[in-house]
Amino acid sequence: MLLVGGSDTGCTIDNCLLHTHTYSRHMTSVVEIPSWMTKIDYIETCNCDYGCPCNFNGYPTYGFCRALVLYHIREGHYGDSVKLDNIDVVYAASWPKAIHEGNGTMQLFISNNTTPEQRDAVVSIFSGKAKGEGPFAIFATTVKYMLEPQFVDINVKLDGKKSSFSVPGVLDVRLESFKNPVTGEEQDTKVQLPKGFIWKVADAAKSSLMRIMTPNLNFDDSGKNAFVSVVEYRGP
Repeated sequence: MLLVGGSDTGCTIDNCLLHTHTYSRHMTSVVEIPSWMTKIDYIETCNCDYGCPCNFNGYPTYGFCRALVLYHIREGHYGDSVKLDNIDVVYAASWPKAIHEGNGTMQLFISNNTTPEQRDAVVSIFSGKAKGEGPFAIFATTVKYMLEPQFVDINVKLDGKKSSFSVPGVLDVRLESFKNPVTGEEQDTKVQLPKGFIWKVADAAKSSLMRIMTPNLNFDDSGKNAFVSVVEYRGP
């Protein structure tokens, strides 16, 4: 079962593989979900070619999907008393086929300097348990295995299409802009999805580095697609 802290199971980043469809006493039940809100700096990287065809017809470039996504919560709350400001969350996931075809594996990496109440809130939102806007509840239906959440040091540099984030010894992501091959001028490329459930408008970029090294999520998809956006989600 899914536990917030991991102490009850002895799970570590190396060995814990869990089904998503059962939850421990730490998780919020449906009747207890409070009002929540997040305003987020969103940095997405995946294994698809630039632009990511999943945004247009639902199918990834190479037939499978792998992603490392940073959510830097500028401001947010879960209920009246739990503030979520300045918390970083990395959503690491892979699917053997297109996302909507399911059987995915997902793990959350959450800022270590968070309180137990903040941890419960973040896991509830980002696992999809707290429902609401954004991709979390939708993606939860496509994930077969949810790895134990990890509370770690996350290094983040927010600089538009030159942003980066890392968990030392675990994952590393760096972005760069597209450049005109003749002039070297940075390109200003945007993608607009009026009906998008993750973002409506995003700056298109590419990853110069995008890799994760754990036993259950281990890939290097550097040099592929990236997006930068600012999003707001509310629930339930």
